[in-house]
Amino acid sequence: MVKQTIQIFARVKPTVRKQPQGIYSIDEDEKLTPSLEIILPRDLADGFVNNKRENYRFKFQRIFDQDANQETIFESIAKPVAERLALS
Repeated sequence: MVKQTIQIFARVKPTVRKQPQGIYSIDEDEKLTPSLEIILPRDLADGFVNNKRENYRFKFQRIFDQDANQETIFESIAKPVAERLALS
């Protein structure tokens, strides 16, 4: 079995632009890897009729939603790394 050394996290932050934004959803099933789905309707993508993809799905070890504060992010991600470095 391969030991996982690099973990990938995502943090969804609120946007400040006044333009219409894409829609996202977070799927956190306990049995599966959490995934982030972003839906960008074609009429919002570039303002032109196009054939671009509308749905994008990405997998992460953990996803932090808009309500996650900086302390939660630090405790979950940075603190374990700092502790492991201190033991080295």
